[in-house]
Amino acid sequence: MPHADPTDPMDPTGDLTEPTIRQRLLDAALETASINGIAKLSVGDVARRADLSRQTLYRYFPSKDALVAEVVTIETAKLIQQVIDAAVAHDDPQRSLEAALLAALLATREHPLLDRLLRAEPETLLPLLTTEGSPVMTQVRAVVELILAERTPDLATDPVRARRFADIVTRLLVSYAVSAPDDPPEVVAQFVSMFLIHGALPDGAAPPPSTTSSSAAPEVTTR
Repeated sequence: MPHADPTDPMDPTGDLTEPTIRQRLLDAALETASINGIAKLSVGDVARRADLSRQTLYRYFPSKDALVAEVVTIETAKLIQQVIDAAVAHDDPQRSLEAALLAALLATREHPLLDRLLRAEPETLLPLLTTEGSPVMTQVRAVVELILAERTPDLATDPVRARRFADIVTRLLVSYAVSAPDDPPEVVAQFVSMFLIHGALPDGAAPPPSTTSSSAAPEVTTR
């Protein structure tokens, strides 16, 4: 009688479910890439770390690029949730945007994989972050538009202007994340939010400049 293969998602007698196997592979890929980088990442290393076979890995991901793209997309979604949580803690448009920017800058710097890739292998990550229509750009832009709709109703009433503003914020955010400026994240977030909000809102609609420290923004933690 053949034994069940717990690493084979096609085996109905196995102990593991497909979502569990997929998550194990994604976790293993994140851990391996954080240590070795993407350039030296191999599907064999990922499979071994997940204690699964290469054949099982290929059932879920047809290539290394597909695996890496999903890892980056998932980790970006986690960072975006942190940004949303930071933004919704403030009713004032400028402080909401400032908190969102600060959360994004800190999370990017503190994330083990993104920080390593941006410092050591930017060429492997840039296409996923900067290409128009990429999952990352699309997700970030959607979050910016959400924050605008909830915090700047005067701007949101003009769809064309709101779309352009969201695009500018998205590109600035990705740019600062990819190439961190010399100034501390708190300074960058406060200046950029003040500059953007006061320049985007109709005359008289902009809030007064923030007089509180950016450190009041919710602290961002990464795993």
